[in-house]
Amino acid sequence: MMYSLTVLGQLLATTEPSPSAGGIVLVGFLFVVIVLATLASVTFLLGMWFAKRTAKKASKAAAPAPSKPGVADTTPAADDSAGGAAAANSVSDEEDPALIAVIAAAVHTVLGDRPHRLVSIRSAGPGWAQEGRRQIFS
Repeated sequence: MMYSLTVLGQLLATTEPSPSAGGIVLVGFLFVVIVLATLASVTFLLGMWFAKRTAKKASKAAAPAPSKPGVADTTPAADDSAGGAAAANSVSDEEDPALIAVIAAAVHTVLGDRPHRLVSIRSAGPGWAQEGRRQIFS
């Protein structure tokens, strides 16, 4: 009993106001909102910077290179007919040289120095998508 009166006396003697729970929640909420607004601003500005950089690279790539005087232009003329469009896009997704090079490098990495030859490269179809759906629904 004596200890409880001592604690009660100390609590009543304190004149400093203690922070209320509502004040702490309000300060914490404002801090979170300010941090999120800062992060949103930084990511927005970075996105704008990357978009401008990509647009600048695209415009440089689309601009024709200045030809040197006295050098003949060896690029084939583009034909507006359907045959010309097909000739311009003669490399399809199945015959993409970069894809073939990546697959050949992967085969060489797996097989090492053993002799090997790529005979054909074909798409396996929608098997991966079906397997993913099966895993999700199981």
